[in-house]
Amino acid sequence: MKYINKTIEYGLYLLVFLLPIQTRWIIKAGELNNGYWEYGTLSLYGTDILLMAILVMFLFYRFKTKKLEIRNWKSGNKENKSQITNYQLPITKIWWLIAGLELMVFISIFVAADKTVAIYGYLRFLLGVGLFWLVISASFNKIKLIYSFLAGIALQALLGIYQFFSQSGFAAKWLGLAAHNPADLGVSVVETLDGTRWLRAYGGLDHPNVLGGLLVVGILLVIAAVIKMKKANKFSIFNFQFSIFKQFSIFNAIIVILVIGLFITFSRGAWLGLVVGLLAFLIINIYKKKLKAQKITLQIILILSITVFILSNIYSDLVLTRFSDNARLEIKSNTERIESLETARDLIKSNFFFGVGIGNYTNTVEQEIISGQPAWFYQPVHNFFLLVFSEIGVFGLIFMLWLISYMLVKSFKKVEYINLALILAILIMMLVDHWYWSLHFGVLFFWLISGLIIKQYFGCLTK
Repeated sequence: MKYINKTIEYGLYLLVFLLPIQTRWIIKAGELNNGYWEYGTLSLYGTDILLMAILVMFLFYRFKTKKLEIRNWKSGNKENKSQITNYQLPITKIWWLIAGLELMVFISIFVAADKTVAIYGYLRFLLGVGLFWLVISASFNKIKLIYSFLAGIALQALLGIYQFFSQSGFAAKWLGLAAHNPADLGVSVVETLDGTRWLRAYGGLDHPNVLGGLLVVGILLVIAAVIKMKKANKFSIFNFQFSIFKQFSIFNAIIVILVIGLFITFSRGAWLGLVVGLLAFLIINIYKKKLKAQKITLQIILILSITVFILSNIYSDLVLTRFSDNARLEIKSNTERIESLETARDLIKSNFFFGVGIGNYTNTVEQEIISGQPAWFYQPVHNFFLLVFSEIGVFGLIFMLWLISYMLVKSFKKVEYINLALILAILIMMLVDHWYWSLHFGVLFFWLISGLIIKQYFGCLTK
């Protein structure tokens, strides 16, 4: 049992490191109006296989340790209890909220136009909940898990930096990487007023906005880790000892890499999310009167600001374009976002209680609102909450809002600045994007972060 527990622990470290890698087997490619339809594609990801293997082992481990515990209690032998790994008991209230959300997702299958896609969406949802359960129940080292996660994030930032400065993205089937060429239609670019197209950084993810959201979380975690490091005389990870000077230098280098990666995603929602998260850091540290934490945060903000200032001067035309009302693609993007909000409103009106079915937003738009357009035209509404409302109805939205509010209140009561900063940053991004609900990585990412927040695991970086 000891070896099974260790396998589960290191399997989780590996999982969070590999989570952004999108290697998958496409079981059935989605098709809409004779074009490829990503939101109707059924896939099995490499991370799914790893997660399911860990879940099976953990179920077996829980079953065996529970039997052993009961046997010891019945026999009166309580000495062996200390040998059984203590796992966190489920939090009753949160599981009622998740059960309500799961029920609405399940019901939405029966109203979905494409029930195969809805069942796939439901299974993906369950997989995310399984990850959540592992995080709040399994035994592992909090710092090691977070550092494994940060290593995976840094790798994605480096890949994004390569893509932007080479203005190309190479394909690699076994790494889940797609080719990106700024000249191709459908590729996310910044188009300047003179018509020059600049490829935005994707990393190994589905869209630059997804990479941007991941990097925002990474930057906030690094700041918290530096604060933690400054409180210790020595710091070690995976049994490697580093001096404070070396550790601080490594973290500064990581901050610069992540900030460069975030900048070249040109994701306005992610930029805003980071600003809100940093403000939350400062305000809560001021409230808690943590002068050292305030000083460290301001130092890192200074490094971040210098990096952004240099990049903004070099690529001032691209930054101005992203905030311009005159650039062709920006006008098109803003118009499409406004139209998608109106489309979501129409769908909600006619499917208020149970939604259109999980994963069925885009094909329902084609059937009920605007038909005959190419497959790439149909995109989910760029608002997480409206997409949830549209797909699983008003009760599903209520449970989701309740779940997020629960995490926010729990963190606020404990004045956990890292948790509050993360939740507020993610909420900002949810208001302007959909990938936390619509994409495979987004679903697992949402439940991973939720589990870490619920169990206050990020608090290990602040104590």
